[in-house]
Amino acid sequence: MSWIRIAACAAAALFASYASAQPLEGAPVGAFGKPVTASSGPTIPSARKAPHARIGAPAPASKFRKALEGAQSQPASATRGAAEAELYRKAAPSVVLIVTDKGLGSGALISADGQIVTNHHVVRGAKQIGVVFKPAIEGARPGPTDVKRGELVKVDEVADLALIKVDAIPPGVGPLKLGDSGALQVGADVNAIGHPTGETWTYTRGVVSQIRRAYEWQAGDPIHHEATVIQTQTPINPGNSGGPLLNVAGEIVGLNSFSGEGEGLNYAVSSEDVKTFLARSHDRRPVQNAAQESDKCEWKTVRSESSAKPKGVLDYVDTDCDGEVDSQIFTPANKRDPGVFMTSEDEESHGQIDTLYFDQGRDGTVDWVLYDTDHNGKPDLRGDFRNGEDEPYRWEKIPE
Repeated sequence: MSWIRIAACAAAALFASYASAQPLEGAPVGAFGKPVTASSGPTIPSARKAPHARIGAPAPASKFRKALEGAQSQPASATRGAAEAELYRKAAPSVVLIVTDKGLGSGALISADGQIVTNHHVVRGAKQIGVVFKPAIEGARPGPTDVKRGELVKVDEVADLALIKVDAIPPGVGPLKLGDSGALQVGADVNAIGHPTGETWTYTRGVVSQIRRAYEWQAGDPIHHEATVIQTQTPINPGNSGGPLLNVAGEIVGLNSFSGEGEGLNYAVSSEDVKTFLARSHDRRPVQNAAQESDKCEWKTVRSESSAKPKGVLDYVDTDCDGEVDSQIFTPANKRDPGVFMTSEDEESHGQIDTLYFDQGRDGTVDWVLYDTDHNGKPDLRGDFRNGEDEPYRWEKIPE
């Protein structure tokens, strides 16, 4: 357990763990499963800019030590009623304490095989990641079996998301379900569970103040973050970062991520952005880095060929100037049909296409996207875009 002791000693060095701050038509026949070798995506106009966000003060070192020693969680009896107490009872075991050599944060278990989502800034630069599960007895100190070693799987630096994995989860602990943040209404009740300033497994409740799409913020680093965020006045503090924002059904509708200037201005990255992140298999780079690279590199069509079924032109494109084809663009002969940008976003599928972007108006913006998330050559998830935003605002599973 030396790696946990290292984390405890370094916990006081936390940066701001909390930033304040229809039938499917038009797909080319057999498009999924055709080979490409790298991933890319269409250029999408940048979204509006939100006010600069401030950085929350790190919690005192004593609070971190207290957390790691198993500080008593807020008991269920402190919630407002039976429904809230039951929500906490069911959801709290799936909320984890994340400890690194930089500090601590929160996370949410989302799969039975140990996948956990959190904020990227919670694990950014961490050499080792410890994941602490809630003891079975309320307020008890975590034991050796409650502490697991976490492995960083992938990150989305733009939306400030990270996926980590543990090899095993405690018996009886199940994953939280990702809900539909698009169905949230302003004024709806939401709940948060996390570890503010090291006070482990604390429950708070509030309401949705607003849903803000393509929202931009900064968190004390050079990255310009952007995502759909849920603005709430749910009380949260440093240490809540990466913890779930839950609807009344106990489903994750967001990850508590940052707060703005003023009172009661707290923001959670939406579950729709989390779903998009999980559908990708590669890391997502900051927008400004991609823009800098695009200044040095222009897309090049390596070759073109005619397609008979469906009729049109298929261009093989090198998007990263390495001399290799990494994407394909299909332009139908029928001008009423959308253009299709085909790319691989699965580094382990031997270069097969698993993402199709559709540009209905052929104006350079994406209208919808199809994902083959299980890499079987068939689309199983559709996302719809709106007003040139760079992430889908709505998702729909495609039936078998």
